[in-house]
Amino acid sequence: MRRQNLTAMRTMAAVLGFSVLAGCSGQVERQSVATPQEKPAPSAEPSPTDSAQDERFVGVVLGNEMVEIIAPFEGQLARLGVQSGDRVKAGTLMGNMALEQLRSAEQMAQAQLEQAEADRKRVEVEAHTATERLQRYLKPPDGVLSTDELSDARNEQKTALSQVAVARALIRERQASLAQIRQRLEEAVFRAPFDCVVAIRYLDPGSRVQAGAPILRLIQAGDFRVRFALPEKHSGRATVGLPIRIFLPALGKELPGKLESISPEVDTPSRMIFAQALLQSSDDAVRAGMVARVSLSARLSPPAPPSDGGQPGQNSGE
Repeated sequence: MRRQNLTAMRTMAAVLGFSVLAGCSGQVERQSVATPQEKPAPSAEPSPTDSAQDERFVGVVLGNEMVEIIAPFEGQLARLGVQSGDRVKAGTLMGNMALEQLRSAEQMAQAQLEQAEADRKRVEVEAHTATERLQRYLKPPDGVLSTDELSDARNEQKTALSQVAVARALIRERQASLAQIRQRLEEAVFRAPFDCVVAIRYLDPGSRVQAGAPILRLIQAGDFRVRFALPEKHSGRATVGLPIRIFLPALGKELPGKLESISPEVDTPSRMIFAQALLQSSDDAVRAGMVARVSLSARLSPPAPPSDGGQPGQNSGE
């Protein structure tokens, strides 16, 4: 009887223990069902990656190649057919110095060269004749001509050959003189070295100028470049060839660009890295020196919605 009671007590304890465990398990399960684990709601704040891309870095628009047209020599500025702001194609005639004296000098130098060439031909004929005469004198048997006659023939040939050398040297001198005058004529005519914009016109036609005085300042037309600095923490994200976007506050426009170069070192005082990007736009309103804000994201923001009917909940796409 005592054994049966002991067995019954053990069975009851096992049942109660299982019930307690089951109750605890059910409580945990019910709690899990009643209050499921909440996932974090999508944040309105951008992720670190988006933040790095949408952050804008201050920069400045750089001008393209710039050259100054200067007076090649002292003289008068005869013509200047461009104004500041004019767009000029490569090779276009923009103006010139007074050319009358140079053209007269060119004609005189050309005439002198032609005279020197004529003199060379004459002395070459004389040298040829003297050489043939000496060869004939040397053919007869010894004793037919005197020693003085042979000596005179040799001297005549040497004189003729030296005259040929002098004539040829004079031709080279006259050619160099003519080339120099033609070079000055070419320099006195101002042509656009490339597609450009006239930035400054310093002088007006008729002005007397000194050699080296500036006449025009030209800026190469085409895509501008933007120089900017970004914190060193973004250096791994900025790579050459990366499409970017560039906002110009002065114009209120956002334009596409492409990263062209990145400095290989960090500027120690500012902990910034300098970079340069190509501004891919043909907008005539862009000017060198404008402030720019560069984003490493390639996606351009859509235009702002109109005031009537626009949905304020939609942002610019950044």
